Amino acid sequence: MSLVVRANWLLLAVAGLLGIIIYTDSRQAQENHTPITRLDSSQISRILIKHDDTVIARLQRQEDDWIDLASDSPPANREWINKLLHIAQLPSLHHFPVADLDLVRFGLQPPRYQLQLDGQIIRFGDIDPASGLRYVQVGQTIHLISDGYSHYLSTNQSP
Repeated sequence: MSLVVRANWLLLAVAGLLGIIIYTDSRQAQENHTPITRLDSSQISRILIKHDDTVIARLQRQEDDWIDLASDSPPANREWINKLLHIAQLPSLHHFPVADLDLVRFGLQPPRYQLQLDGQIIRFGDIDPASGLRYVQVGQTIHLISDGYSHYLSTNQSP
């Protein structure tokens, strides 16, 4: 076997090992992120959404359906409800205590949107310009989460 072929095989083996290491490391990193709340989304029975401190949706679970209490309308859009419920389990990619921080700096005082799940309030702030992640406040902790869900808060999608 020529020296060039051996070098190519060696490079291929190194690239394969690096790929395995990167894949394993990213899987472990994903598994190590705790959710932003301890709520079990299957047990949540009340959802309240506020935009600029104005209630835009007030939902209540009734057996297997969800009712919009603001309009007493028929069951709400199930896919939308599932997305809202999933927010409780979003992984905290980074977090830090509120302590003496200026919440205005993070867009959390006042928050543009608030999601209340069975009394647990999640305040949605600005997007971190460096990471593209969204600031959310849960209790006395600020979390950075992916921004794939905040648009579900912008409209009441009840029928």
